[in-house]
Amino acid sequence: MFNRTMNWLSITSGSLLATLLLITSAQAADTILASKSLNSTLDLHSPNQLIALRSKKRLKRKIKSKPKTTATTSSTISAPTNLTQITPPPAPIAPPTSTEAAPPTSPAVTPTAPPTAAPAAPAPNQFSLNTKLKGSVIFGATGTLSGDYSRNTAFGNRTRLELQTEIGSGLLTTRLQAVGLGLSTKNPNSGTSAVSTNEGSLAWTDGTTNSSIGIDALKYEFPLSPQTQLVVAANAGAADDFTDTINPYFDGDGNSGSISTFGTRASIYYTFQGQGVGIRHKFNDKTELSVGYLARNGNDPAPGSGLLGGGFGALAQIGYQTGENSKVAVTYTRTFNSDPGTGSLNANLGGISNNFGLQGSFQLSPQLALGGWAGYTQNQAAGGDRQIWNWALTAAAPDLGGKGNLAGFLVGQEPRVAASGIDPTSGNNTTDTKTGLHIEGFYQFKVNDNLSITPGIIYLTAPNQDANSSGAVIGTLRTTFSF
Repeated sequence: MFNRTMNWLSITSGSLLATLLLITSAQAADTILASKSLNSTLDLHSPNQLIALRSKKRLKRKIKSKPKTTATTSSTISAPTNLTQITPPPAPIAPPTSTEAAPPTSPAVTPTAPPTAAPAAPAPNQFSLNTKLKGSVIFGATGTLSGDYSRNTAFGNRTRLELQTEIGSGLLTTRLQAVGLGLSTKNPNSGTSAVSTNEGSLAWTDGTTNSSIGIDALKYEFPLSPQTQLVVAANAGAADDFTDTINPYFDGDGNSGSISTFGTRASIYYTFQGQGVGIRHKFNDKTELSVGYLARNGNDPAPGSGLLGGGFGALAQIGYQTGENSKVAVTYTRTFNSDPGTGSLNANLGGISNNFGLQGSFQLSPQLALGGWAGYTQNQAAGGDRQIWNWALTAAAPDLGGKGNLAGFLVGQEPRVAASGIDPTSGNNTTDTKTGLHIEGFYQFKVNDNLSITPGIIYLTAPNQDANSSGAVIGTLRTTFSF
């Protein structure tokens, strides 16, 4: 009995032990399998993918809770050792859908450029300034080739810098000028009866030789209406500032065209210069009126000067366009001590003058233009009353020998006293003793848009309209740089 009982206990204890061993072995096997599954997952995913999976799991668990920002430590998962065997990352997993309201999230902040401030509106009277620079430089060589004047050859210059500033609807012009070239006919040879004369003077010099720079033209022009232009000249105003001088190919103001002062424009226009105002009005496309007043020394308040007390000139002109590039004009000036600066010395004695002029220019063809003028002056001055005449005929051939070139020819008579009264003091009259002609020819060769060269020659048959003067030939070579 005892042995039987011991055998049953032995069998029972052995069965219990075997059962415990089996349970323990099964738990160990489950642990090993779980470890292998984790290693397999690590081999197939990168650390970043595992972090993403963990984040998604958190999102599913805490979908209803307020989102938190948690830091993930990537160092807890080792990166795979063989990067070439990493499989492509799986497609992004769509966020879980839910019928419940999505948790509140902070809106994404996108950096934007700071707003650009709109330009401030201009003040009612504010305007912008726009200034342009223009300029010209003339190199000139000249000398008398024959006659009773110096045979020396001179080389000089005229330099101009012009600032054109738009102010409001008008234009302010400030011109700086320096002149350094004398006049051949200002230097008669000793031992001759020749006298200094204005005749034959060059268009780009007034005889100044020191090349000192100063303000020349200073004017402001602005429209009073679409048909009317007003010009205010504070210094060195001239008729061509607001008047058509009806001499288009010859009047280049010294830079181009005629080489002489007389050939540049009719002498009546030189009686009108200084400080003052001028108005230019167009009645229509063909008819134009110019009126103005300039004082020779209007900037000097001394007695005998000023706007009203010194030399002055008042001008009125009616111009009419007869055809394309053709025009005529009738001009009148009333002057006091304001001489033309051309012609004989007797024609420049000051006093009161009534000057009448008729000018015309006619474009006969693209290659030929004819023109001219006639002028008459009634002058009252010391030495008696005078009757003064001047005239000229011109011919221009544009584009002769090349585009931009110009050939010009002129023959005329500079202002000459044709008749005068008797001077009560001396008993003499101031009538010029001989009719002299001014004959001029030039050829302007255009090198390029900024450079031209003009050789020219002037022949005076009787300088100063004086029978005692032999004819004078003046040669010149003008080189003009412009920009």
